[in-house]
Amino acid sequence: MVKGIGRMAGAAVVGGIAIFGGVTATGDDTTRDESGEIVEGGGLGVFAMQDGDCFILPDEEYVQSVEAVACTTPHDGQKFATVTVSYVGEYDEQAIYNSAGERCVAEFEGFVGQTWEQSALYLDAFYPAEDGWADGQREALCLIIPNPELGEMLTFDAEGSGR
Repeated sequence: MVKGIGRMAGAAVVGGIAIFGGVTATGDDTTRDESGEIVEGGGLGVFAMQDGDCFILPDEEYVQSVEAVACTTPHDGQKFATVTVSYVGEYDEQAIYNSAGERCVAEFEGFVGQTWEQSALYLDAFYPAEDGWADGQREALCLIIPNPELGEMLTFDAEGSGR
């Protein structure tokens, strides 16, 4: 758990080890409708994820791509924002994660329709790995996840859900 953030679970780090279906960090093998919603899942690079995209996580610490799915099917998480990490020092995974968490909490209510503190949903983030940080990568992806202690998956679209 992260000190000061409370309900954020351990983060997956955007790096380059887990690649779903051969998709790179910017690839998108999904089928989307005219509104941009995923209607047929597939490999999705983390840098191609759009706000509202639902996904299944690979069992890896370093993630380059995920399996994207329609939000009506069971899923591990949903991306809801991209934020710039405010931490400016040398690579410090905990400081970067905490900074991402603070920024994600600030974006949560606008997506879900409920404050993070009052919500039953949890937060997590994809954030730069050490090599990405050294290359100047400063963006983090904010994720909605289910309560990790329950071991359940999400089965709904969290956008505007008020949960």
